[in-house]
Amino acid sequence: MKIVVISDTHGDIEIIKMVRYINHDADMFLHCGDSEVPPEQIDGFASVKGNCDYFNYPLSKQFKTPYGDIYLEHGHQHILSDEYILSKKALIFLYGHTHKHLLKKVGSCYVANPGSLTKPRDETNGTYLVITLNEKEIKFDFKNF
Repeated sequence: MKIVVISDTHGDIEIIKMVRYINHDADMFLHCGDSEVPPEQIDGFASVKGNCDYFNYPLSKQFKTPYGDIYLEHGHQHILSDEYILSKKALIFLYGHTHKHLLKKVGSCYVANPGSLTKPRDETNGTYLVITLNEKEIKFDFKNF
């Protein structure tokens, strides 16, 4: 199962379309919020509401996969403590907001931030995340844009 995760694209519809085109074979497309575009323009990505979004997105989503749940939120409404992360009972906890890519493990939960494609605040030119899940392993691959 291939999952593409983006965040904090801040109104750039073309970059969303490019990521989808490059990863046309993905099974799932997720946006961690701050797209700043209406849902009908997000090109097949399931999204949550970020602090800069004014459209009707949910604050969080949980997805079931054959390998475990994936929890998605923007990350601006809660302190992302270990306890909070573990309370979601997910295999993977995804968030955005910081514009910095990150991967860590909290207990048995993988915590990942794809970074920002348009306004990175780390030493990159913009990143997104490709997760590959199967019955044997989980791979996290940050893609530079």
